[in-house]
Amino acid sequence: MTTLARSKNLPSKLGSLAALVLLGSFAAFDAAATESKSFVMSSFWHAANNLEGDCPGGLNPRYKEQWAKNLADLGYSPREVGEIMERNVNGDALDYEHNELMRIMVNRGRINGQAVNAYAHPVAVKDPHLKSWNGKLAYGFDLDGKGVTPSSFEDPESHEKGIKHELARVLGCNEQFRSRLREGGAAWQFLWTAVKESAPVWTITVTGDDLSKDGPITIQFGRGMEGVKRNGNGTARADMTYRADPDPRFANNIYKGKIENGVISVTEFGHLFLIQEPLLYPRFTLDKFHARMQMNKNGVLEILIAGYQPIDEIYHWCGSANICADTNFCAEPPGLYHLMRKFADYDPDPQAGQNRAISATYYLEAVPAYLVDVQKGR
Repeated sequence: MTTLARSKNLPSKLGSLAALVLLGSFAAFDAAATESKSFVMSSFWHAANNLEGDCPGGLNPRYKEQWAKNLADLGYSPREVGEIMERNVNGDALDYEHNELMRIMVNRGRINGQAVNAYAHPVAVKDPHLKSWNGKLAYGFDLDGKGVTPSSFEDPESHEKGIKHELARVLGCNEQFRSRLREGGAAWQFLWTAVKESAPVWTITVTGDDLSKDGPITIQFGRGMEGVKRNGNGTARADMTYRADPDPRFANNIYKGKIENGVISVTEFGHLFLIQEPLLYPRFTLDKFHARMQMNKNGVLEILIAGYQPIDEIYHWCGSANICADTNFCAEPPGLYHLMRKFADYDPDPQAGQNRAISATYYLEAVPAYLVDVQKGR
């Protein structure tokens, strides 16, 4: 079992071991008695585990078929639906300005009888009742501590039972999200490719007495000032130096943890606050934050992070792209929002009682790196 290597032979410009530690938050520890190892994220997507037959009713339709159903939900007759689809799907006018069908889809929300943007107001759209995933094995953690419940899963690798991961139900029957853990679905690969060169890296720093042995540790999540540096073949380059983002909003992302049999895990579950990139997650938060990570044979740290995430945060990258998302990487965004409301399992609204957050698990990969504090004037 591979464990974290002790940090040695650091460049003299770093001065001391404490310079490796994000924001200097571990300065209270005796540098002579502890060691740290830092990593920067190189991949990120939803932790899916989709298998043949896990959507018994079949997959949800792509946008053309779904739009025909949406027209019927708006009250168009079968003849009118056929004519609108024929004029606008099979014709040459496929841009929004000239495409009647696109304009109808964008403005199919209704508030007080008035047409509104369906993507900006998904609750104002009639629920299209998309199909939800029916798998039994999902990555994650027992977030609520209740163990096995009628809706819980089993983790396919750790085999822990009582897993809470309702976002898997929401995304699992949409073709563009389906994948296995280390592959990433088509939509997530597209999103990550779009942001990875511009999004400042997320950082992970592990601190303990001896990182080659089992025992208690401290784990900190933060953000760097630069994007991940890559090799000529596109893979993340290990052992590069990054400046730690001094944003005080990251200061509380410090958690007690442990190393056990080479597996690093968070043992005291708090709240995670991070920022990624405006297209994907301008704000990324998880309550009851859990994490588990382990170095693979290629020297890459494989990480699962999980918690309860506000559904509005998740919907952002889907709904904010409007009809472009609908026709490309996130078919039927209002329908997905309705599914998230259906399966949301945390943070009930005090007035309406509707849960506003959903259990979610993400897969990250990270490579070893050096972190230094941002210095004034540089």
